[in-house]
Amino acid sequence: MSTKTDFLTRLTEAEWIGAWIAIVAVAASFTDFRSRKIYNWLTLPAMAFGLGLSFFMNGPVGFFYGALGILIAFALFGILWFAGMLGAGDVKLLMAFSALSGAAGVVGQKPLTFSLDLALLSILVGGALAICILFVTGRMKPFIRKFYRFLLTAVTPGLETEFPVADARLKMPFGISIAVAAVWLWFGNPLTRWGISLWS
Repeated sequence: MSTKTDFLTRLTEAEWIGAWIAIVAVAASFTDFRSRKIYNWLTLPAMAFGLGLSFFMNGPVGFFYGALGILIAFALFGILWFAGMLGAGDVKLLMAFSALSGAAGVVGQKPLTFSLDLALLSILVGGALAICILFVTGRMKPFIRKFYRFLLTAVTPGLETEFPVADARLKMPFGISIAVAAVWLWFGNPLTRWGISLWS
Protein backbone atom coordinates (compact mmCIF):
# COMPACT_ATOMS: atom_id res chain seq x y z
CA MET A 1 0.00 0.00 0.00
CA SER A 2 1.28 3.42 -0.89
CA THR A 3 2.50 5.60 1.96
CA LYS A 4 3.25 9.27 2.31
CA THR A 5 6.94 8.44 2.18
CA ASP A 6 6.47 6.59 -1.11
CA PHE A 7 4.64 9.60 -2.52
CA LEU A 8 7.40 12.01 -1.52
CA THR A 9 10.12 9.83 -3.01
CA ARG A 10 8.28 9.73 -6.34
CA LEU A 11 8.28 13.51 -6.70
CA THR A 12 10.57 14.80 -9.43
CA GLU A 13 13.00 17.68 -9.00
CA ALA A 14 10.64 19.93 -10.94
CA GLU A 15 7.74 18.99 -8.65
CA TRP A 16 9.78 19.62 -5.51
CA ILE A 17 10.78 23.06 -6.74
CA GLY A 18 7.22 23.69 -7.92
CA ALA A 19 5.91 22.86 -4.45
CA TRP A 20 8.34 25.37 -2.95
CA ILE A 21 7.21 28.01 -5.47
CA ALA A 22 3.58 27.34 -4.55
CA ILE A 23 4.29 27.71 -0.81
CA VAL A 24 6.06 31.05 -1.32
CA ALA A 25 3.31 32.18 -3.71
CA VAL A 26 0.53 31.38 -1.24
CA ALA A 27 2.34 33.09 1.65
CA ALA A 28 3.07 36.21 -0.41
CA SER A 29 -0.50 36.39 -1.72
CA PHE A 30 -1.90 36.07 1.80
CA THR A 31 0.22 38.85 3.30
CA ASP A 32 -0.22 41.11 0.26
CA PHE A 33 -4.00 40.69 0.30
CA ARG A 34 -4.28 41.07 4.05
CA SER A 35 -1.86 43.91 4.75
CA ARG A 36 -0.75 45.10 1.29
CA LYS A 37 2.80 44.06 2.22
CA ILE A 38 5.20 41.31 1.19
CA TYR A 39 7.73 40.97 3.96
CA ASN A 40 11.50 40.60 3.84
CA TRP A 41 11.30 37.52 6.06
CA LEU A 42 9.68 35.79 3.08
CA THR A 43 11.33 37.30 0.01
CA LEU A 44 14.98 37.45 1.10
CA PRO A 45 15.26 33.80 2.27
CA ALA A 46 13.30 32.76 -0.83
CA MET A 47 15.78 34.63 -3.01
CA ALA A 48 18.74 32.97 -1.30
CA PHE A 49 17.06 29.56 -1.52
CA GLY A 50 16.38 30.07 -5.23
CA LEU A 51 20.03 30.87 -5.85
CA GLY A 52 21.00 27.81 -3.84
CA LEU A 53 18.71 25.61 -5.92
CA SER A 54 20.11 27.05 -9.14
CA PHE A 55 23.64 26.25 -7.94
CA PHE A 56 22.63 22.77 -6.73
CA MET A 57 21.00 21.93 -10.06
CA ASN A 58 23.62 23.33 -12.44
CA GLY A 59 26.67 24.41 -10.46
CA PRO A 60 28.36 27.78 -11.10
CA VAL A 61 26.52 28.21 -14.41
CA GLY A 62 23.19 27.77 -12.63
CA PHE A 63 24.24 30.28 -9.96
CA PHE A 64 25.22 32.75 -12.69
CA TYR A 65 21.83 32.48 -14.39
CA GLY A 66 20.06 32.76 -11.04
CA ALA A 67 21.96 35.94 -10.19
CA LEU A 68 21.34 37.28 -13.70
CA GLY A 69 17.63 36.56 -13.29
CA ILE A 70 17.60 38.60 -10.08
CA LEU A 71 19.31 41.52 -11.82
CA ILE A 72 16.91 41.37 -14.78
CA ALA A 73 13.91 41.33 -12.45
CA PHE A 74 15.23 44.34 -10.55
CA ALA A 75 15.98 46.20 -13.78
CA LEU A 76 12.45 45.60 -15.09
CA PHE A 77 10.34 46.20 -11.99
CA GLY A 78 12.78 48.41 -10.09
CA ILE A 79 11.89 51.21 -12.49
CA LEU A 80 8.22 50.83 -11.57
CA TRP A 81 9.17 50.89 -7.89
CA PHE A 82 11.16 54.12 -8.32
CA ALA A 83 8.14 55.58 -10.13
CA GLY A 84 5.93 54.68 -7.17
CA MET A 85 3.82 52.23 -9.18
CA LEU A 86 4.90 49.11 -7.28
CA GLY A 87 5.91 48.30 -3.74
CA ALA A 88 9.40 47.12 -2.85
CA GLY A 89 7.91 43.79 -1.76
CA ASP A 90 6.53 43.20 -5.26
CA VAL A 91 9.96 43.76 -6.79
CA LYS A 92 11.67 41.48 -4.27
CA LEU A 93 9.08 38.76 -4.83
CA LEU A 94 9.77 38.81 -8.57
CA MET A 95 13.49 38.74 -7.81
CA ALA A 96 13.00 35.75 -5.50
CA PHE A 97 11.22 33.71 -8.16
CA SER A 98 13.70 34.88 -10.82
CA ALA A 99 16.52 33.44 -8.71
CA LEU A 100 15.31 30.07 -9.99
CA SER A 101 16.43 30.95 -13.52
CA GLY A 102 19.43 28.65 -13.16
CA ALA A 103 17.15 25.69 -12.41
CA ALA A 104 14.45 26.49 -14.97
CA GLY A 105 15.80 23.92 -17.41
CA VAL A 106 14.13 21.09 -15.47
CA VAL A 107 10.76 22.31 -16.77
CA GLY A 108 11.97 23.15 -20.27
CA GLN A 109 12.42 26.87 -19.62
CA LYS A 110 15.33 28.86 -21.01
CA PRO A 111 17.45 30.13 -18.10
CA LEU A 112 18.25 33.39 -19.87
CA THR A 113 14.60 34.33 -20.46
CA PHE A 114 12.86 32.84 -17.40
CA SER A 115 12.72 36.12 -15.48
CA LEU A 116 11.59 37.99 -18.61
CA ASP A 117 8.76 35.51 -19.16
CA LEU A 118 7.81 35.78 -15.49
CA ALA A 119 7.66 39.58 -15.66
CA LEU A 120 5.57 39.51 -18.85
CA LEU A 121 3.16 36.91 -17.50
CA SER A 122 2.81 38.84 -14.22
CA ILE A 123 1.72 41.91 -16.18
CA LEU A 124 -0.75 39.87 -18.26
CA VAL A 125 -2.22 38.23 -15.16
CA GLY A 126 -2.41 41.60 -13.42
CA GLY A 127 -4.22 43.12 -16.38
CA ALA A 128 -6.70 40.24 -16.53
CA LEU A 129 -7.42 40.50 -12.80
CA ALA A 130 -7.84 44.27 -13.07
CA ILE A 131 -10.42 43.85 -15.85
CA CYS A 132 -12.27 41.28 -13.75
CA ILE A 133 -12.34 43.68 -10.80
CA LEU A 134 -13.70 46.47 -13.00
CA PHE A 135 -16.48 44.19 -14.26
CA VAL A 136 -17.37 42.82 -10.82
CA THR A 137 -17.49 46.28 -9.23
CA GLY A 138 -19.47 47.76 -12.13
CA ARG A 139 -16.75 50.31 -12.94
CA MET A 140 -15.85 49.16 -16.42
CA LYS A 141 -17.94 51.83 -18.20
CA PRO A 142 -16.54 54.73 -16.13
CA PHE A 143 -13.04 53.41 -16.77
CA ILE A 144 -13.65 53.22 -20.53
CA ARG A 145 -15.01 56.79 -20.51
CA LYS A 146 -11.95 58.05 -18.62
CA PHE A 147 -9.62 56.19 -20.95
CA TYR A 148 -11.43 57.57 -23.99
CA ARG A 149 -11.07 61.11 -22.60
CA PHE A 150 -7.38 60.47 -22.04
CA LEU A 151 -6.86 59.33 -25.64
CA LEU A 152 -8.96 62.17 -27.04
CA THR A 153 -7.16 64.90 -25.10
CA ALA A 154 -3.77 63.32 -25.78
CA VAL A 155 -4.13 63.47 -29.57
CA THR A 156 -6.16 66.70 -29.90
CA PRO A 157 -4.02 69.84 -30.22
CA GLY A 158 -4.89 72.59 -27.76
CA LEU A 159 -6.52 70.30 -25.20
CA GLU A 160 -4.88 69.60 -21.88
CA THR A 161 -4.32 65.87 -21.47
CA GLU A 162 -6.70 64.36 -18.92
CA PHE A 163 -4.90 61.50 -17.24
CA PRO A 164 -7.19 58.86 -15.73
CA VAL A 165 -7.11 58.89 -11.93
CA ALA A 166 -7.02 55.46 -10.35
CA ASP A 167 -9.57 54.68 -7.66
CA ALA A 168 -7.57 53.78 -4.56
CA ARG A 169 -10.39 51.49 -3.41
CA LEU A 170 -9.86 49.29 -6.48
CA LYS A 171 -6.11 48.87 -6.21
CA MET A 172 -5.19 45.21 -6.51
CA PRO A 173 -2.19 43.75 -4.68
CA PHE A 174 0.22 43.09 -7.55
CA GLY A 175 2.06 40.47 -5.53
CA ILE A 176 -0.88 38.16 -6.18
CA SER A 177 -0.34 38.52 -9.93
CA ILE A 178 3.36 37.70 -9.56
CA ALA A 179 2.54 34.68 -7.39
CA VAL A 180 -0.04 33.33 -9.85
CA ALA A 181 2.33 33.94 -12.77
CA ALA A 182 5.21 32.11 -11.06
CA VAL A 183 3.16 28.99 -10.33
CA TRP A 184 1.56 29.05 -13.78
CA LEU A 185 4.86 29.56 -15.59
CA TRP A 186 6.58 26.74 -13.71
CA PHE A 187 3.83 24.17 -14.09
CA GLY A 188 2.14 25.23 -17.32
CA ASN A 189 4.50 27.41 -19.37
CA PRO A 190 1.52 29.25 -20.94
CA LEU A 191 3.56 31.70 -23.01
CA THR A 192 5.05 28.85 -25.04
CA ARG A 193 1.62 27.31 -25.59
CA TRP A 194 0.29 30.69 -26.70
CA GLY A 195 3.17 31.04 -29.16
CA ILE A 196 4.58 34.09 -27.36
CA SER A 197 8.37 34.20 -27.60
CA LEU A 198 9.49 37.82 -27.55
CA TRP A 199 13.05 37.18 -26.41
CA SER A 200 14.28 34.54 -28.87
